[in-house]
Amino acid sequence: MKLILSLPLIWTLFSTAGALVCQTCTDTQCSTTAPLTCSTETMCITTSFEATAAGAAVPQTYKACASSSLCPATGFQTLSVSLAGFRAILSAQCCNSDNCNSETLPTPIPQPTNTLQCLTCDATTSQCTSPVQCTGVQDRCFIATMTYGSITAPVLGCASSNLCAAASGLGALPFMQNVGTIISRPVCCGTSLCNSACSVRLVIIHLLLGLLVFTFF
Repeated sequence: MKLILSLPLIWTLFSTAGALVCQTCTDTQCSTTAPLTCSTETMCITTSFEATAAGAAVPQTYKACASSSLCPATGFQTLSVSLAGFRAILSAQCCNSDNCNSETLPTPIPQPTNTLQCLTCDATTSQCTSPVQCTGVQDRCFIATMTYGSITAPVLGCASSNLCAAASGLGALPFMQNVGTIISRPVCCGTSLCNSACSVRLVIIHLLLGLLVFTFF
């Protein structure tokens, strides 16, 4: 009986011994950190990002265990998004050894505009027909339905392809949960002004038709 009772404890100790340990921030500015044993995550992440809303830029640092949605592979990546009245750029480093995310990355600098244009929503009129010029690594147009408090609204703008993938897996914009929670799977497309509600519905219809053809044949 004693052996049977001790088996769960032995299993717990064995599982914890093999778990990854990452540095995590102990305050909002990440001025101090502490080691954290990850539960199921197999990556550590350190990121420095700057979010700009209503003209005010706020640099932040984040360190923690990371899911595969945030860190599909080791290495450095830049994520970026521009929505109505809000934009953010993030530098992130993913690694997979104990306490490998102790480094603090420099705050990323704003990037120049590129050739992609996407639709965004005007906060004053609630119309989602205004084009915005994308910047830097933003190579996708983004559309999703998000909630913030009691408000539910469509969100349109520019995003990098890796941020689109992360948002789809997390159900929120990475490191920006205070912006809102995504309640419909975000759709991202790669041509200018392709993120109108009408265009997205057509893309979904084509995907469904393709699935039906694949199913029946």
